[in-house]
Amino acid sequence: MRGPFRRFLLPRAHKAGAFCVGARATTKLSLLKAALFAVPLALTAVILSVAVIPTVAVAQIPGIGGPPPDTILIGADSTGLEPELAEADSSAILADSSEILADSGKVAPKILPVISSGVGPSYGLAIWSWDRDALLSTRALTLAELVALIPGVITLRGGDYGTPVTVMAFGAGGGRIRVFWDGFEWLPLDGGVPDLARIGLAGFEEVQVERHPGELRINLRTREPISPDPATLLQVGTGDLGTNILSGVFVHPNVFKGSFTLAFDRLETRGPGLSAGGTLSGIGLRYSLAIGDRGGIVAEMRRFAPRTEVLNLATGLTRNDWNIRARWRLAEGLIGEGYWGASSLAGGPEDPIYGGLDTRRTQLGIRTQYTRRNLWAQGTARKFSGHGGPGANLELAAGSARGPVASLDGLLRVERWANGYYPSWRARIETEQLWGFSLFASYEDGETGAPFVSEYEAYLRSLRPGPPFQGDPLERPRPRFTDRTGIRAGGRFSWRGIHLSGAGLYMGADSIRPLGLVLDPEGIASPGGDRLGFEAAVSMPIPFPWEGFMLQGAVQAWDQDLPYLPRRLWDGTVTYHGVFKESRNLELWGGLGVTSRDLMPIGIPEPGGGAVPNLIVVPRSEEWYVHIQVRVVALNLFIRWENVRRKADNIDFPDRQQPQARTLYGVRWTMNN
Repeated sequence: MRGPFRRFLLPRAHKAGAFCVGARATTKLSLLKAALFAVPLALTAVILSVAVIPTVAVAQIPGIGGPPPDTILIGADSTGLEPELAEADSSAILADSSEILADSGKVAPKILPVISSGVGPSYGLAIWSWDRDALLSTRALTLAELVALIPGVITLRGGDYGTPVTVMAFGAGGGRIRVFWDGFEWLPLDGGVPDLARIGLAGFEEVQVERHPGELRINLRTREPISPDPATLLQVGTGDLGTNILSGVFVHPNVFKGSFTLAFDRLETRGPGLSAGGTLSGIGLRYSLAIGDRGGIVAEMRRFAPRTEVLNLATGLTRNDWNIRARWRLAEGLIGEGYWGASSLAGGPEDPIYGGLDTRRTQLGIRTQYTRRNLWAQGTARKFSGHGGPGANLELAAGSARGPVASLDGLLRVERWANGYYPSWRARIETEQLWGFSLFASYEDGETGAPFVSEYEAYLRSLRPGPPFQGDPLERPRPRFTDRTGIRAGGRFSWRGIHLSGAGLYMGADSIRPLGLVLDPEGIASPGGDRLGFEAAVSMPIPFPWEGFMLQGAVQAWDQDLPYLPRRLWDGTVTYHGVFKESRNLELWGGLGVTSRDLMPIGIPEPGGGAVPNLIVVPRSEEWYVHIQVRVVALNLFIRWENVRRKADNIDFPDRQQPQARTLYGVRWTMNN
């Protein structure tokens, strides 16, 4: 290895890093170097040993016996499969599993009825989903990285791991990024948007994201046992900048007559320049007790505590969320659920500013779902306690999934705040394919409040160092609300594995609220406006002699920018996926891609501005990456390179440095206990 190729593989070989400090010594062998030689040797040994494993034994390993998912994103739009084919494959896998259980005499654990999120994944309906197997094959290590894989979504990071991070689409702004954990609304406790650094990725059965022009909605479903045997998923990795990864999930189908899930996350780094260390660490517990065959009781708890050594960022804040719920099948096709839970964010005593911060909020909710053939309807009512947010909200949704002509659904939400009720609604439709063509459209309108904009926000501001905060000259009277309208309409064409999609976009907003996080403590409410744009996506096989190569790309462009909405953002990837051997015990993923956005204004005014100040604009961002993952039976080995072109000014906020480049590698291992 010489010259650029060596620097590409070992970007820190001649600079201070995780494994080499100072000048490179010729008598020492770095851990990264050793791994690059050891991993291929280990792979060769494992492949040779797996080659003689009987196919029958391999077929009994959960998730291996049936056809695995084709790509990261699950659904027709990402896999190239039609929805009917995907459902047929799933049914075959379940049938095989039932036969195995019958032959072994084992009893599958009882699973409580599932309240699904309605319509399945679809580009036309702007829904993306990752199931258990897809989460195992993705290159994302955090929830923010996972959601950012969706075209048109950007991450807003305060630096390396441990600093605050959120995601944004269509310049939604504060109050319009919503997270639901098994129906429990994960409300922000110290800002207008959720800090995703406080949500670990371990322990989820499914992550579904709906990207609307007026809202980004993230639905999380916790993992539970589906096999009669206990199972463990372990992820271990390391890399440059002192980055180490340790996460795991343990599920047991029979603990005190119920089922139990334990999930933990630990991701640490020494940060850019090895002087901005940080950690993401958390734990989740779930216990489910089935009562008869119609329902049961579930208790869940998650605790997450990001830490960072970056100056002027809060550290020592720990978030706790818990709930207890009862879910029951009330009648054929009708499921009901009631839950009670609480959330809190407490500062540690070591933090001089946030050490005394302690906020608690409770939540009482009722959910119902009725399904008949391809028709479904849902109703949810939530009541909240505490300052800085809504007092209650009500959601009613209904639709038809994959009807004879089209899939359609609609949602009506009403929020109750201290001074009134604020409704919003949306509707969307996607036709079935005719000669490879399908059409889709969506419309939404309504007013939504931004959390933490009352006297509690003034209290948070008083804790920050520096001169007293000067009021925002553009602010409306508190509490603050945004009125927003969005239209998305287009079509899709599919033919022989080629998928072409395009849509026209319209977005109108009276204002855009700041994030409300410590990343923009002096953020202001910006004037909105009407914006026109378009988006397009392509997925097609590359005609190489070897099958499995795909070209995927997406672009979104607007006539003008807005805060957190660049005029253009795009991404492109060349991917490979192959499954080998008759037993399907060898699988390979690979990808070379780029994600980029234009200059982007953010909701922070330039210093010394006038009555209507100009907003700070952050530089253009572009990141090239490489990801390779190999599965041998139940063992996944991965390696990824971040920002391989070493672009130095990829920042989302002023003076918030991000890592210039990093190599990460490790294993993901599913074990039956």
